[in-house]
Amino acid sequence: MGRLDTPLLLQRGHPKSDGLERMKKLDLSNLQLRTNDLDLQLLNRLKQLRELDLSDNLLERLPDGLDLPSLQVLRCTNNQLEDLTPLQQFPALEEVDFEDNLYLTVNDNYKIASLLPNIQKINGKETDSLLNHVKILTQELTGRVTAYWEKNYQDQLDSSAQTQDIHREFVKSAVKEVCFGPESLSDFTQWKVRLSASGSCRQTAPAEMEVEGQVRPGKPRGGGGQRVPHVTPEASPQEPVELEPLHFLQCHSKGNSPDDFSTQLWACAFEPAWDDGASQTVATCGGEAVCVIDCEEGFVLHRYKVPGEEFFTVAWTTLTLVTGDGRKKRSNVLAAAGRRGIVSLIHVRAGFCYGVIRAHRKPIAMACFSPCQETHLFTASYNKRIILWDIGLPDHNYQFRPSQLLVLDTSATPLRLCPVASCPDHYLLGGCEDGCFAWDIRLTEPQKRRDCEMMFLFPQGPGRAHKRVDGLGFVSEDVVASKGCTPGSICLWSWSQSLAGRAGKQQVTVVILAELQWSHTELSYLTLSTCPEKAFVFCGDEEGTVWMYNVKHYLEQHPPSQASVAPTKILKWPDLSARGRKMNKTLINTAVVDPTFTYLVALTDTNIIAIWKKL
Repeated sequence: MGRLDTPLLLQRGHPKSDGLERMKKLDLSNLQLRTNDLDLQLLNRLKQLRELDLSDNLLERLPDGLDLPSLQVLRCTNNQLEDLTPLQQFPALEEVDFEDNLYLTVNDNYKIASLLPNIQKINGKETDSLLNHVKILTQELTGRVTAYWEKNYQDQLDSSAQTQDIHREFVKSAVKEVCFGPESLSDFTQWKVRLSASGSCRQTAPAEMEVEGQVRPGKPRGGGGQRVPHVTPEASPQEPVELEPLHFLQCHSKGNSPDDFSTQLWACAFEPAWDDGASQTVATCGGEAVCVIDCEEGFVLHRYKVPGEEFFTVAWTTLTLVTGDGRKKRSNVLAAAGRRGIVSLIHVRAGFCYGVIRAHRKPIAMACFSPCQETHLFTASYNKRIILWDIGLPDHNYQFRPSQLLVLDTSATPLRLCPVASCPDHYLLGGCEDGCFAWDIRLTEPQKRRDCEMMFLFPQGPGRAHKRVDGLGFVSEDVVASKGCTPGSICLWSWSQSLAGRAGKQQVTVVILAELQWSHTELSYLTLSTCPEKAFVFCGDEEGTVWMYNVKHYLEQHPPSQASVAPTKILKWPDLSARGRKMNKTLINTAVVDPTFTYLVALTDTNIIAIWKKL
């Protein structure tokens, strides 16, 4: 294909007319075009062009000097592009697709989000989470560049003759020394640092991160790598958090095979402690097995197996049992449920399942016990229903009578259940596929089947639908941590302050206290957990790391600060090759600690359980 000409543009443009000035859409895909074939003088006549398709060509780059002030959608998939910074010449651009360009990486997504103020979609995905992450990175890098200048170069400006050389050396050194974020984004962060340092040279001291001006960093470097924890929390100084890996177990494998890395692990829960000490026993579920593990020794104490089942959830309670001679004895009981919709009740110390409850006709996603009534169990099913059960107290022959107390209807699959900490016998909070809801669970009310009483609304862009909530937990009696309402982030919000503005309405706008910086991933069902006694929040990610946040500072904020909170620590997945394991990087879908934060247990999508101990 040679250079573009007017007849071709008229043929491929829309709406059809005899002139280019009215054209709004233009399809130039699959023409074997190279960069030199794009006639700027011709294309710049398209002042009303809104959509341009350059897919399936041979473009090495987009030429500078394209004047398309109305361009909103650009498609340039399957080309040979190496650099996307020329897109900054399209300030109205809202959507861009550049997949299947060999030299482009995730760094280019970040550059686009930084350069284009109106961008809404990149490669078909919404950019809300990406823009938020770029904002966080920009603020942090700006601060680091400023601090680097003040510490190492500001005092050297003793002669105007030396200024240019000092600035040149500062830019070069800052790009090399100023680091932040994961290694996979190093190309983006170096690009940002270069812009910041170069811009600051014109002002003598760094001020704001600049994006104007073209920078040619060369071909983006690919790569992944673990996140580097060069982050510090914005809260007041805290004691350091150090953990050491104790054990790596593979106890849910099919046929006990060490080569089974496909069995999915779903949930874990620490056994209630008998005293104020640490609980070192944890229950895990995945595949057709439930395991009870001694965290200190790394031993599987009990293994309960149901062929053909897939367990999704486990929950503990402590029951008062009556022995054969009439004595009362406190014993921990484990409830496990999953794909079959059946709840198995396991007397762990006795080592057997003493009964089952056929709770739902569809799989059970989540189960939790009431903190007020030891026999009250909530089960959440894929049939869009939550049921409150009284599992009863087994007699000395383990006979028991379960009964159904309440049915709570949902509009989508409920994923997480959490009795409200300040009033656990009044409200149940639930995270669902379509948002966050609360139900009145008072048994003094006559209705035995109820719809949700409140729907919680989180800040979102105009016209955005409610988002999935796949993480939920109370950090204190009032503060909730939830994940999923804002993609790529975790919110802390106040139950009491949110309800204060309710005024009897069903829809309640949440009062955000802070947002926790977290992985930029669109994967769902990476579950957060909380440790209220230590004011910590935990969440794993897709790269084998656990993000830990000490949020005590934000539990006491009145009014809310809406701060962006960096993690207190990022715990990296260790290289297991030295331990004879094949996996050295994995996805962590659940990370849970015992109430005293002595042990941390992480579950992976590769059938490995990792146990750390706090030093």
